[in-house]
Amino acid sequence: MGPTSDETDQKESDGSTIRDLTLTETDPRFDPSEMIDCEKCSRANPPDRTACLYCGQPFASSLIRSDIAKVNYKQPESWESGYSLIFSGKVAPTDESIAAAADLLKIDEEMLQKLLAVKASVPLIYLRSLTDANVLASQLSQKGFDCAIAGDDLLQAATPPTRVRSIIFERDEVLLQDFNTERFPPVAINDPVLIVTGSLIKTSSEVKGKITKRVMKNAEESLAVSDETVIDLYPPNDFYGFRIRASGFDFSCLGERKQQIASANMAVLIDELRARFANAVFVDAFKTAGPLIGEIWPPDEIRQSSSVTRSTLGGVHKQKLTVLDNSVQFTKFSRLQRHIR
Repeated sequence: MGPTSDETDQKESDGSTIRDLTLTETDPRFDPSEMIDCEKCSRANPPDRTACLYCGQPFASSLIRSDIAKVNYKQPESWESGYSLIFSGKVAPTDESIAAAADLLKIDEEMLQKLLAVKASVPLIYLRSLTDANVLASQLSQKGFDCAIAGDDLLQAATPPTRVRSIIFERDEVLLQDFNTERFPPVAINDPVLIVTGSLIKTSSEVKGKITKRVMKNAEESLAVSDETVIDLYPPNDFYGFRIRASGFDFSCLGERKQQIASANMAVLIDELRARFANAVFVDAFKTAGPLIGEIWPPDEIRQSSSVTRSTLGGVHKQKLTVLDNSVQFTKFSRLQRHIR
């Protein structure tokens, strides 16, 4: 009895899988002189790799063929540092280079168009390895799409700007009171400061329900969102900058223009800063950029509590509270404007 149709299909599938496997020492696609010898284990690797296939040792940048190297697109875990690619071309890219870049970046072409339309520097992709970031940047450059690389070690988003408690407007300078030390560092009004506006958003999701056979039933979900206007101000040569938050700030500096609502006061304060700092650069694109970069730089997800209780009438009930917080995301965006303009 001959093989069945299913068995034939399976053999063809297995053969296709084998053909797709990466070959090494005997790979006919490459000349033996092109193979890369690993410094750690001495095994030969195809020149389209950035690290040893056998022991994982990264190759020196001088050995990597960036034109054919395969990029590992894996994003960093939440506790790891990563590297972001940001478009740095001086002129708008052509439709052909955008299409090629979208293919290399593994994102939808329409999404790439939206990211490029933001009037600020934004991440296009977030990678785990600096080697992969360099290779991808080189490949993009060959397509006429130049990118800069910003590492998390450069942005230092874990350290937010110095929080400001109040402001004193003088004739030639602005005094920013440190929220913690209460000192008043001065900033000259003629300095080319960078001012970035945005929002700190926290979304709290609470789920409650009865557990039956280890499955939550009749679940009820409640959602709460807080949206706080924030202003980051970077004087020249100040890496970390200053941050004005709507909460906890003394708006007495606005005088008669002071409003009853904090959000309204922040709008007035932004206008006042525009008037005072004649040479300032303002970036107010985070409202547009935030939703677009959510998958590239996702907000932090914090599981604040999870509890199981027994009701007096019997039954087991479970409650979970999860919070999405974009504080680090906004700080990274803010610092990115500080470094890449």
